[in-house]
Amino acid sequence: MPEFRLEPPPERSGLAEFPAVVEPPISDIPAPAAPPGPAEPVTWERTVTPSSEELLDRAVPLLLADARVRTALDGHRYVFLGASLLADDKDRTTPATLVLVHDYTDGRTLEITLDADEHPAVLALAESAAQPGLSDAEIARAVAVARTHSEAVRRLPAYHVPMVLLTSDVHEGDEHHGHRRAYVGFGQPDRRLPRLRVVVDLGEERVLGPGGGGDE
Repeated sequence: MPEFRLEPPPERSGLAEFPAVVEPPISDIPAPAAPPGPAEPVTWERTVTPSSEELLDRAVPLLLADARVRTALDGHRYVFLGASLLADDKDRTTPATLVLVHDYTDGRTLEITLDADEHPAVLALAESAAQPGLSDAEIARAVAVARTHSEAVRRLPAYHVPMVLLTSDVHEGDEHHGHRRAYVGFGQPDRRLPRLRVVVDLGEERVLGPGGGGDE
């Protein structure tokens, strides 16, 4: 069997470039008194930071036991988006935890601050109309809804992969204003644009309609 050898790429000269221009020119810089010495070892300790999933697992039972949180969420359809440590709070030795909850029923996001002391408690509860990024659970649910409720998606070959984005909000007064919606595109992995796109209402778990064509 003949042996094949891959030839190296040809050597090419670099592109001609103008020399650097320093204006005003640097001058009168004294030479260092002595060369730098050997590097000194730095003593450090590894800090283990819990993941968002771990923080959320700890926080959810405490939040559901709080009267203010229960009042805000009872009878509503909602989802816990994630949790993070507020490490920029210099007054605390143990950082507080911020939990984001989206209320599909009222189209709002709750920002709940949870103390991380020995006896954790809810410190603050604020709400806004802002919509944070989709959680992993919402992304999976948006794809499942699109595959289940869209005949066009069901007809796609199995090798089409999904791509999910949070849609931008619509104007106040529009029928979809305040709804949390996901833009789900399906396409081939080696293509830049998806072949089919649908818009999914996560609160109502239904396909609103096509989101525009891609390659086709």
